[in-house]
Amino acid sequence: MEKKLKCWFETLGDKEKPDEFDAKQLVKLYSIKVPKGKRLGPKDELNIDDIKPPYVLKVCSSNILHKTELKGVLLNNDKECIQDNFKLMRARFPKENILVENQSTYRGPEFIIGIIKDPALGHAVMVGAGGVLTEIYKDTAFRLAPCSVNDAMDMIDELVLSPVFDDFRGISLDKRKLAQTISQVSTLADDLGDKLSQLDINPIVFSDGEWIALDVKVMFAEK
Repeated sequence: MEKKLKCWFETLGDKEKPDEFDAKQLVKLYSIKVPKGKRLGPKDELNIDDIKPPYVLKVCSSNILHKTELKGVLLNNDKECIQDNFKLMRARFPKENILVENQSTYRGPEFIIGIIKDPALGHAVMVGAGGVLTEIYKDTAFRLAPCSVNDAMDMIDELVLSPVFDDFRGISLDKRKLAQTISQVSTLADDLGDKLSQLDINPIVFSDGEWIALDVKVMFAEK
């Protein structure tokens, strides 16, 4: 893993802030699934031959953390409208990269998995109710990193949202796979050590039998 992490850092070049595409490549190293997609530079043409519809278009910049508020996300694009909407995103963000991805379909609540760094205790991993209402729900559980899969299972059980894993209204979610993902994120934090300041996977959703990280943010510690 050390060699893979070194290669990932080399892809960043001089960038001190990974963008969403960079962050997703990082979590993929830890077997965390992300939508298939590509990052297109300001002068790149739209190329979606190897990506299945529907598509999502996002501005991809480490300087833009709240994309939705700036109209930096366009959902439900099909092959007929993707080209026009790509041009629209280009007009809105002419100097930024654009991320085009397969748009995952899912049924059930969104979750968040995160890493925070405590000055005294080090990194802690968090899981909770995710999506745009994360700060309103405040339904979270924490453990120090790294944590085992069993620890992560206990974290999930602590959530107010935990009954949704018991076939709530016909929704079938794989709790153990989510726990494995939480444990993998905690290992990532432990491997990066003091380099990592914060990581957010929000939302992560259950789609086609797997947990998919739809958005990922990574922040390095200040030098």
